[in-house]
Amino acid sequence: MKKVRSTAITGAAFLMATSAIGPGFLTQTTVFTQQLAASFGFVIVISVLLDIGAQMNIWRIIAVTEKRAQLIANELLPGLGYILAGLIVIGGLALRMWIGLASINWHGTIVWKHD
Repeated sequence: MKKVRSTAITGAAFLMATSAIGPGFLTQTTVFTQQLAASFGFVIVISVLLDIGAQMNIWRIIAVTEKRAQLIANELLPGLGYILAGLIVIGGLALRMWIGLASINWHGTIVWKHD
């Protein structure tokens, strides 16, 4: 039972790390902060507090049930755990591709050349 608990806690840590702040969030925050100045600071603080609340709730549920997030989701609605796992994989791949393309100075534009 100890192995299951440590696996569940590791899963919660991974879920928290992947759903927390990413490059897209940081980029958008920078743009909006520059445009809206101090009035946007309040929105950022509220966003961070809501994120902390959501993450604490996820940790609490996973730690109390001692199950993986996918198993909890499958118990809630059959098949939901597979969808959750798929979304995490797709999100991770998209993030890695975006970071890779950004590192080679690709600016998110695709130019189609017509003959």
